[in-house]
Amino acid sequence: MFGWLKRRRRQSSCEDGVLVTHAPMKVFPWPKGAAITAVEELVLALPVALFEKDRPMSEFVFGPDDMQINIPAEGDVFFIQLMPGMSVSLAKSCQAYIIADDQRLRRLKVTRPPAER
Repeated sequence: MFGWLKRRRRQSSCEDGVLVTHAPMKVFPWPKGAAITAVEELVLALPVALFEKDRPMSEFVFGPDDMQINIPAEGDVFFIQLMPGMSVSLAKSCQAYIIADDQRLRRLKVTRPPAER
């Protein structure tokens, strides 16, 4: 399930997860319950299909109250902006990618779901 972590350059373990780098606009699998923590400012794109009608967003996306979420009126993705140190996890698995104006690798920390630690 976390095979994608093995393919990242400059990996290093930290006590709560794995520090990785990832290129913008390159899709990666995000397993249910895995937490992503921003090491630097980060904007993530996720599928709107994570949400179910008539259910609150808080049942699907878990993060700090000051995390910024932008859901465009049209399109099939929504955006989460994380400041350094902010973490977010999901109730469902999905495919996601990093949004950026350049191709510089972004640093983030990935923590496995509690059942897999």
